[in-house]
Amino acid sequence: MTTPANKGVLDPELKSALDALRAGIAAAAPASKLAQLQTQVDSLDSKMANRLFGDSSFGNGSTLLKTIRENEGIQRILKDRRGTAVLHLKGSEYSELMDRKSIISSTVSGSSEGDALNPVGVSTTGVLQIDRIAGITPEARQVLRVRNVLYARPTTMTAVDFVKVTTPLSPGSPVPEASVRPENQLVFTSLSEKVRLIATWIPATKQVLDDMTELMGFIQSSLPYYINLEEELQLLAGDDTGENLHGLLPQAQAFNSGLLSATHGWTYLDVIATAIRQINAAKEIDPTFVILNTNDWWTIALTKDSLGRYILGSPQSLTTPRIFGLDVVSTTTIPQGVFLVGSSSPVACEIRDRQEMTVEISSEHADYFTRGLVAVRAEKRLALVTKRPASFCSGTFSTSPA
Repeated sequence: MTTPANKGVLDPELKSALDALRAGIAAAAPASKLAQLQTQVDSLDSKMANRLFGDSSFGNGSTLLKTIRENEGIQRILKDRRGTAVLHLKGSEYSELMDRKSIISSTVSGSSEGDALNPVGVSTTGVLQIDRIAGITPEARQVLRVRNVLYARPTTMTAVDFVKVTTPLSPGSPVPEASVRPENQLVFTSLSEKVRLIATWIPATKQVLDDMTELMGFIQSSLPYYINLEEELQLLAGDDTGENLHGLLPQAQAFNSGLLSATHGWTYLDVIATAIRQINAAKEIDPTFVILNTNDWWTIALTKDSLGRYILGSPQSLTTPRIFGLDVVSTTTIPQGVFLVGSSSPVACEIRDRQEMTVEISSEHADYFTRGLVAVRAEKRLALVTKRPASFCSGTFSTSPA
């Protein structure tokens, strides 16, 4: 059997220990001490022999693992999880196998138990190969829907002015021939909406962005989402103070609960239908959508008649949710119990985009360049121009009839 070139060379430290023990044996007088020292020498000689013949406990290569891997019976057991296998061991393989304990995953993989280096007990990998899913799993994110039901177009200015009629023309009058025609009058008002900025940023080190390639992509997709989330909140509820948008809920006409019938009772569907009726009575633009909290929508969708049938029809036929011809926009952005009925027509309302979503990365912030940091910033600029506030109606489902 061939051995590595260093197998016949005695380790200097081990040789020194053996020489010292042999000298001690020669100098020792009592027989008991002689026997004790001889035992130690025999033990060291045994270890040296194992090392010279390839024992893996001294760090040399072992043929046992290769024999196990090449055994067809063992490979069949690993695949089928049953059966038997016969191993033909040679040389030091038998003693090596007898000296080892059962091989389990924890002996070749990392531990999931906490220790000094891993106090939280997070599982770490070992020599076994692992399967890693690419990318980063994001947190739970709601679907943003409000912008989708509003008309949007770009602008190149910092403010958007518009003119609206405050006092409309009066109807014409029948007049006799050759008589003076009645005079009419018309009053206009000029209004303006300022373009507002929505932005956020996050610092990061260049090292972590270089070492974790998925992180930059995650940040570049996450920051725009939270910009758009704030945009949706502003489109609905912005109070027009400071840099807040002028949202739809503060401008919409209040729902008139007096139109409900206290005698006949009312449901969520009655409230929505009455809001449509109120907009129609004001001669405003016909509504095209209703925005509801998700819980309120499912309260309506699960409503049944006296025979146990769903009011809105079979669940199998529900595709795009609609109520009285209106598209249903269910979102957790609007508070539970609150509704908004309105129109997607640009005559009623429109979004004017001054700057589309922009994501920028720079080290030009404070001492970021010298510290190896970068700032990742996302922002957009827009204005919400509500030309016909009375084309929107907002209220609550809990309001009792007046």
